[in-house]
Amino acid sequence: MKNYFLALSVSFCLAAALCCNAGATPPAFKPHPIIFNTDSVSPDSLIQFAESLMGTRYRSACSDPMRGFDCSGFVSYVFKSFNFSVPRSSCDFINVGEKIRLEDAKPGDIILFTGTSRRSRRIGHVGIVYCNDGDEFKFIHSTSGKEHGVTITAMDKTYRRRFVQIIRLLKQNDDGIVTTINN
Repeated sequence: MKNYFLALSVSFCLAAALCCNAGATPPAFKPHPIIFNTDSVSPDSLIQFAESLMGTRYRSACSDPMRGFDCSGFVSYVFKSFNFSVPRSSCDFINVGEKIRLEDAKPGDIILFTGTSRRSRRIGHVGIVYCNDGDEFKFIHSTSGKEHGVTITAMDKTYRRRFVQIIRLLKQNDDGIVTTINN
């Protein structure tokens, strides 16, 4: 009888907790429970992880794969999943990492753009370099545009006009060539 009441009270507590948390946000998806040494993170593993988030919907001011991503939420989520300390706001990415020329960009580097306003030179969009093989430059990002989510986009005239900077955080992308730009 004692066990019956104990089981009943535990069941009641669980039911109450579930009801109270019914509207709560589910815990963030954590696919990499291992803590990585950031010096050993390969561009391929970072890009593969970013690709696994393809199709996640766009959601302003969000960095939760269960709810959606804005551009900086996507980039910060990807890098934080590999134990990088990165900003949450797109405009703050200008202050991290090593500045690299566009032609020297490698997969896993971060690409910064202005916002969509023609007058603004403020950082307003961020993505991750997907490929740069000379003929083709693509980046993966979360966009509020027609794809409305995480997608891979080719660098076109519009994005080239808005381009600001490439930022390198991945040590494995360094090849001994000094490509730092001093502003």
